Formats: sequence, structure tokens, C-alpha cells
Amino acid sequence: MTNILLIRIDEMPFDVSAVAHIFSTQSGFRDVRFDEPGGAAVEADYREPEDWTIISLSGDRGAISLSGTSDAALRAALILQTHLNFPLRIFDTNYSFDLMLQDYSNVEDLRAAIEAAQAN
Repeated sequence: MTNILLIRIDEMPFDVSAVAHIFSTQSGFRDVRFDEPGGAAVEADYREPEDWTIISLSGDRGAISLSGTSDAALRAALILQTHLNFPLRIFDTNYSFDLMLQDYSNVEDLRAAIEAAQAN
């Protein structure tokens, strides 16, 4: 399964409390968990009526991973970009795309950019 990764373009670590605040206050995020046995500093589910993804901030706080590449995962990534005060790179674990997330405001435009990058 291909997953999505988000990293800060300045390569600084994420603030656990800022990420947890987004997970706790934004619509769609549920079941916020801290210090997961798998090593995540904080983790949550993002659910939509027909889709869902698991979002995890790594223990070293260097990356946020989203399970799968569904529209729910892309929407959750866009929510994170909207609420964090710095630009993010978005890429997949197959390295088939690598984009600046701040350049996209909706899932449709982001999905089109991903498909265009993968076609090259």
C-alpha cells in the first residue's frame, strides 16, 4: 500500500501540540492517540462518510504519514496545511510525486497535479 508523507520544507520537526490541536479541533478527525506503540508521537483517524485514513506524526516529529492516497487522505493533508503556519511538501512512499502542498486549495487540483507528476 502506498502512503502519503508530509514534511516541512525547512526540515524542522513538527510541534506535537500544534498537530494534536488540529486533530482535536477540526471536523473529521477522531480518536486522537498519543505515544502509540508503533512509535507515533500523536495519531488520529480522519473519517468521511465513504472513506478514511490514519494520520500519524512520527516519534522523531520529522514527518506526518497518511495511510493510502485516497481523497480522504488528500483532504486531511490540505486541512493540516491550512492550519499550520509553514509550507509542507507532500509525496508518496513510491516517490511518484513530490509537490508543494500550499500550491493547492482543493482535492481536485491536488489529485490532478499528482496524476500529472505520475505521468512524467
